[in-house]
Amino acid sequence: MTVTAMPARARWVWDARDRTRAVRVSAHPAQGLVNLSIWRDDACVGTVKLRPDEVAGLVSGLTEGLAELAVTPPAAPATVTDLETRLAAVESRLEAPRPPAGRLARTVLRRVQDRLLR
Repeated sequence: MTVTAMPARARWVWDARDRTRAVRVSAHPAQGLVNLSIWRDDACVGTVKLRPDEVAGLVSGLTEGLAELAVTPPAAPATVTDLETRLAAVESRLEAPRPPAGRLARTVLRRVQDRLLR
């Protein structure tokens, strides 16, 4: 197994959710490759070595994704009122609870009623 020396310059991109995950981009001119490495905390958990034509395809995909974000702004976070409205819509589609059926259920219901009336 050969070990490639760490390049002097690399670019880190941190995950939007937290700073425990990152992507590291580093060029390896001697090999003609760009290395993308996935990091979790301080450990590298995966790498991808790309040729220049593959990097161009990746950059194209990133550019297209960025353009989509510029056209369609992210949705605003839901407010409490929005959530209550959505919950009410779901609840309105639910069936009303049915009373228990059968002899055992009637016996239990009668006992509960008797205790409540005491």
